[in-house]
Amino acid sequence: MTKYKLLRSSLLVLLLMLMAFLSSCNRTAVDAPNVSTKPLPLNKTKITVGSKSITEQYLLMKMTSLLLREHGYPVNEMVTLDSDAVRSAMEAGVIDIYWEYTTTARQYYQKQPVLFDPDEVFRAVLASDADKGIVWLPRSEFNSSWALLMRHDIARQLGIRTISDLIRVFEGNRASMKFATNDEYLQREDGVKRLQEIYDFTIPRNQIVAMDTSLLPQAVKESRVEVAIGLSTDPRIKELHLVVIEDDRHSFPPYHAAPVILKKTLDPNKEISDIIRPISEIVNNSNMMELMYQVDILHKDVTQIAREFLLQKHILNR
Repeated sequence: MTKYKLLRSSLLVLLLMLMAFLSSCNRTAVDAPNVSTKPLPLNKTKITVGSKSITEQYLLMKMTSLLLREHGYPVNEMVTLDSDAVRSAMEAGVIDIYWEYTTTARQYYQKQPVLFDPDEVFRAVLASDADKGIVWLPRSEFNSSWALLMRHDIARQLGIRTISDLIRVFEGNRASMKFATNDEYLQREDGVKRLQEIYDFTIPRNQIVAMDTSLLPQAVKESRVEVAIGLSTDPRIKELHLVVIEDDRHSFPPYHAAPVILKKTLDPNKEISDIIRPISEIVNNSNMMELMYQVDILHKDVTQIAREFLLQKHILNR
């Protein structure tokens, strides 16, 4: 590691520790609602729950915090900018627990080749992180992966349910069908190159439109492109009446969400695994997309939406 990288890493850890202190003194708006003012039990470990700066992560953080608080744990919440920041905070011991995605850990933290079987990649990241004192708790069925998006009415009209159906239609309408995605997907190992290899077809370069991820659903809705390669959990899929085309040959790697926790935090608090396991057992793409729709599109409070969901599922008692 160069002196510059070492200095940068040290500064990042110090910054994260300062953020943790400030967060415990003065919570952000994301963390403000529904916090009890009752005295906290003295025999419970204070837990810092982390989150990346995206809505699905806010929701998972809130669910985790609500359940831990109900069981008497003092909880501090910390929102970080991105994957690198939250991982660095955990490795520095600033964050105790947060929700991570299997392929994110495999590819970006562990620097290993992408795996495409959901159980295989989960076992792999679990084993690799064990050496770092990070424990993966049981994963959910919430898979925040890539997906092909189309307008619902056009997909139904053309009889497209799977990507194989789409390719058959594409081969017959090659000159008129455009695909949109972001620059990242065009360059990724598991990106457009693999999609074409797995489904044995070629998209002419002049029929691929690169744009910001935030613009992809609207581009499909407005028929500027016929297909967008975006995120399967984008709440605008519901708002804009789009449909996720089934990946019948498993081109996209799995990004299943699972809680990860420091071993030094879990060892004296074994019950935490049982406390938050019900979240993993119930969250999936369907209900998470609905929750994100409530927050992002209808602008409802993230804490209240998380609380109502847990109450409806009889996981939270109050």
